[in-house]
Amino acid sequence: MIIGALYPIDTVEPIHPAMIITKQLTNTDYVQNMVLPREQIESVLAVMDGVTDEGLRNGKEVDVYDATEEDEYKVTIKRVNDDTKYVFGKGWSTMKYSLDLEEGQELKLYWHRGYKRFIVLNFQYTLLMI
Repeated sequence: MIIGALYPIDTVEPIHPAMIITKQLTNTDYVQNMVLPREQIESVLAVMDGVTDEGLRNGKEVDVYDATEEDEYKVTIKRVNDDTKYVFGKGWSTMKYSLDLEEGQELKLYWHRGYKRFIVLNFQYTLLMI
């Protein structure tokens, strides 16, 4: 019997479900900024260092790491529309093209509190044996 936990490639921190953002990309996400699921991003923002209301209105830059390609992206999280939604703004276009994302695909990101960055969970996982 295998007893284990799912871990991102470059870390030994267990993945906590509240730190995962999952989004199926719409045409609007693909053509414009990606709208982030409100409840999921607010769960992540609650543990993220240096988050302020003003900072979110102006845009908070975060790192996103793709372990399969060893690429890192700088993307801005911004609160828009009278503070009713959050988007990936600046940097999103570069990231979506580099990851070969398309409309209809699901994007999964994990906020790693230790590394203070998102880790792309779309592609590769390892099972850590306990």
